[in-house]
Amino acid sequence: MKRRTLAVALLSALTLAAAKPKSVPIQDEPMHHVKLANDWVRVFDVLVPPHEKTLFHIHAHDYVFVTLGDSRIRSEKADGAATELVLKDGEASYTPAPLVHRAVNLAATPFRNITVEILGTPGAAPEPPMPAIPGHSVAYENEKIRIDRQVLEPGQSTGVHTHTLMSLGVVVSPARVEYSEEGGKPEVFDLAAGEFSWHGKPRTHSLKNVGTTRFEAIEIELK
Repeated sequence: MKRRTLAVALLSALTLAAAKPKSVPIQDEPMHHVKLANDWVRVFDVLVPPHEKTLFHIHAHDYVFVTLGDSRIRSEKADGAATELVLKDGEASYTPAPLVHRAVNLAATPFRNITVEILGTPGAAPEPPMPAIPGHSVAYENEKIRIDRQVLEPGQSTGVHTHTLMSLGVVVSPARVEYSEEGGKPEVFDLAAGEFSWHGKPRTHSLKNVGTTRFEAIEIELK
């Protein structure tokens, strides 16, 4: 009887193990492409084709993902729980770790996002409130990060302002902008959706939309 009970228990354990999907570290998930890694962040360009799904993968760090283009996905956890999400172009979402899931693209268009893992924060003193600038708003904030949204219509400028926190900026919409650092020569850039830039030190600058289309970007600041 004991032998039979032990066999049943072993069979049940094996069945449960077989039913649990295998998960890979995020950097080994083939639709997540590492584009930048430093002591503070790791950045992935993620592209899931229409009606396809990623492998189950492990998010070991808190992260922010910036959606590029409207989409509809289902986030399926390893335990079977699922959440359907309707995402808008430029939406920025913060997710705490740990998380094991896969993303299923329910739309007829590719699901693309820039995923930014927060590997660490400097513990910097809080940045003073940013002066009012055209199109600037705080989309999300907690004790680790602040997510700022910047929208500039053609001809609009931020004016000169200072960032004291390190940050990563993600371009949401294609645009032509003029960037001027304090004491430097203005430079003009043609930006594409999904481009990003890392800012590891304080900077004083201005930004002007010198094109004919709206400029929109997300800035993820580390506290």
